[in-house]
Amino acid sequence: MKSEIVSACLFLLGMASCIRALIPLPSFTKMKENYPGYKHAGGRYHNNHLIDMIGCKRNLLLHDTSALRLSYSFNRVGGEHSLGKDLIHLSRNGIDSVVGTDGLQYIYHPIAYGPFLADKYGYPTISKLHQFDPVSTKKNFWGKQGILRVITYRKIKNLPVGHVALWDCDHFHETKDWISGHSLITVEFWESPDSNCSSSTTRYLHQNVPVKHIKQASTPPSSYVNHQIPANRLPGQSIHPLPVTSEHSSLKNNPPFNQGNKALAPNSQIDLKTLMKDKTFRRKFIKKYYVSNGHLRHAKHRGLSLSNEQIASGNKYGRSISRSRYQ
Repeated sequence: MKSEIVSACLFLLGMASCIRALIPLPSFTKMKENYPGYKHAGGRYHNNHLIDMIGCKRNLLLHDTSALRLSYSFNRVGGEHSLGKDLIHLSRNGIDSVVGTDGLQYIYHPIAYGPFLADKYGYPTISKLHQFDPVSTKKNFWGKQGILRVITYRKIKNLPVGHVALWDCDHFHETKDWISGHSLITVEFWESPDSNCSSSTTRYLHQNVPVKHIKQASTPPSSYVNHQIPANRLPGQSIHPLPVTSEHSSLKNNPPFNQGNKALAPNSQIDLKTLMKDKTFRRKFIKKYYVSNGHLRHAKHRGLSLSNEQIASGNKYGRSISRSRYQ
């Protein structure tokens, strides 16, 4: 009986030694400080500069160096986060890492980073499949810092292509946007233990994002809406330079037309055709709605197209008006 218990204990101890304990991701601040960013994205290193700095062989490398850059950051953080000195075999490509002049391994194949991160740090915090709207996809990671792995679809050989990068609150850190403009298959996110975006100055809030995407966002930051939509252009209101009103009400609310001859002030009993017979009113009307401030392109949309007589009368005041611009 005792021998069986001892055997069972030894078996469990052996199994426990084979199971690798998961560890938390390194500090995002350290990862960010040691990340060799792309030159064209605000970093310091072109691909050739990065490869020369690592000192690895080029025959196995891919054009995409996102995996090499993340490996460099892990190795510079060091300690338990270093990739070590043993070759890494995780994908079907066989060998997924190359050795640098420092003797450490550098994963060069982005596809291999999925199983590597899952094996060492656990499953991703967030995983999304088949989201084709870049804004809707990114909002899943707003307010977080960590590592983002993006798998896209390459049409040439029907093969998946991987990319890994640091995600800093609302944008990729010193790398291109791997989400926008790509056919996504899956997006995986590992959040750093020190993730904190409370005091960061975000970039994404100052980009021109269509209003329709703001409506779709379920929980966008409050400052996001305040920065993007002026008070007079909230959802549901017209963003057109001219208000969507009738001819009479739009003219009635314009101070220039309420000054001077009060007998010509627009009201419900006087239509636009009658008002246009007055030279002063007609000149101000043409100047305000057809000539100045780029409103020419909006004339037909607002039902303000002129007749031949009105266009001819407008020319008397030194305005070169072409009927084709309104119809």
